[in-house]
Amino acid sequence: MPYAAERIAMILSFLMQRSVDDVLADLRSFYFDTALSAPTALPSLLAFAAPDHVLFGSDWPYAPAFVVGLFTEELDRYEMSTTMHAAIARDTALGLFPRFGRVE
Repeated sequence: MPYAAERIAMILSFLMQRSVDDVLADLRSFYFDTALSAPTALPSLLAFAAPDHVLFGSDWPYAPAFVVGLFTEELDRYEMSTTMHAAIARDTALGLFPRFGRVE
């Protein structure tokens, strides 16, 4: 989405008779996961998406476990704040699915 967002927004703004900025705001409101996102894709994703709309994803079981491990290690090494890393790794998902954070 980050790469094509401007083009999508321009087309949709014409079709829907809305401003490009409004369409971009709608696109930024989607939730995005990091599944198999190489370090080269992360800057675009993090620059485009709302900070609290990026979650960890692995593509498991569709991707082999060793591939998931490699991309997870890359995400862990990616330079970002501790707060952003915690949000991607767990906190944003708990906001969406609070029952998974409860200990019973």
